[in-house]
Amino acid sequence: LEDCLFPVHKKEPQRITDENYFFAASKYRERLLDHIEKNPDFVQPVSRRNEIINYIRDHFEDVSISRQSMKWGISVPGDPDQVIYVWFDALINYLTGIGYGWDDALFAKYWPADLHLMSKDIIKFHCALWHAMLMSAGIPLPERVFAHGYFTIDGQKMSKSLGNAIDPVEIAKLHGVDALRYFLVREIPFGNDGDFSSERFGQRYESDLAKGVGNFVSR
Repeated sequence: LEDCLFPVHKKEPQRITDENYFFAASKYRERLLDHIEKNPDFVQPVSRRNEIINYIRDHFEDVSISRQSMKWGISVPGDPDQVIYVWFDALINYLTGIGYGWDDALFAKYWPADLHLMSKDIIKFHCALWHAMLMSAGIPLPERVFAHGYFTIDGQKMSKSLGNAIDPVEIAKLHGVDALRYFLVREIPFGNDGDFSSERFGQRYESDLAKGVGNFVSR
């Protein structure tokens, strides 16, 4: 915490006491570590692979998968006083959305996924909890997980909670899709954090595209 607030969302944490259902995730700790060791490209980039290995080895415990104090959500079957923890239910959607439990042929077509692509701040769910859930259900793991960095706006993470998001469609309308693509590829190495500012975009547009590429093409 920073000044008693979450550093990303700038909100105060709340202490909650609940009686919950748990998933015995720790049973799969060694299997997860063994799978990552035998498949060095399973979690990328390498920095995230190392991070998730340390997390699974040192901190991966049984996970609370229901909430008693929450009044919205999907009820736990047979226990209407509990709702399913959103990060447990959300992961299951990867399967049910492509046919699991209702269209075997469709599910076989799309699973296992070739690649799971997500932000670096949710790899504990996608590289530990999710894979333990799949192992528990006897379902193959995805082929690879790649954790990308943040888009920041003037040095601050882009966030719905902060309301500092930028619409790429509007930028493309003003400057063109190719110019926006160039800026993102030029400024943000894949997998790392990347900062966006209108001032920086304008500088790249003028120096690289207008004066550089544009001058070259005109000649």
